[in-house]
Amino acid sequence: MTLSQEDNLLLQAHFTTVLLIELKNNDFLDSSYYEQMKFGDPFIKDSLKKIKVDNQGALLMTLCAMLVLPKQLLENQFPAEFDNLNKFIDLIKLKANSSYESDSKSIDFVRHMRNAVAHGRVTFEPNVSVIFLDKNESSSRVCEIVVPISGMGFFLEQLQNIFRRYIGYLQEVERNDKNS
Repeated sequence: MTLSQEDNLLLQAHFTTVLLIELKNNDFLDSSYYEQMKFGDPFIKDSLKKIKVDNQGALLMTLCAMLVLPKQLLENQFPAEFDNLNKFIDLIKLKANSSYESDSKSIDFVRHMRNAVAHGRVTFEPNVSVIFLDKNESSSRVCEIVVPISGMGFFLEQLQNIFRRYIGYLQEVERNDKNS
């Protein structure tokens, strides 16, 4: 199957995210392989052992790969999944408020969280929550969404489910192409 540039980008970003998850799940930083690795800077090797694989930076990279990139490319293809993602965030959030007129009936959590990540407006209350801030400077509109750290793994699983549907779709297209 020949993948479009967009498909290739999404698949590689997703596969890299899955690799990070599996490194964490298999305690890679505590492995003998990791201990034997040579780093150009020993400080980085020691720091990685302290902050682990599932750190704030990894979460932001994962959100870029699984929320910022695909939102534009997949939202039209999987609207029900993104609608369900909004409903899920509404259930797990600690708080949310928005001064955007478009949010008068209900907040579009996915859009605002995506914008916050894309513009580097994500902060952490360590071991408690992740705060997403979407701001429109010209119109003085602000949306703040606070999600508990404990909910972020579940949120990422929901994003992964969208990717699984997407990969299934690509596999179905490939099967149909072979049978044509």
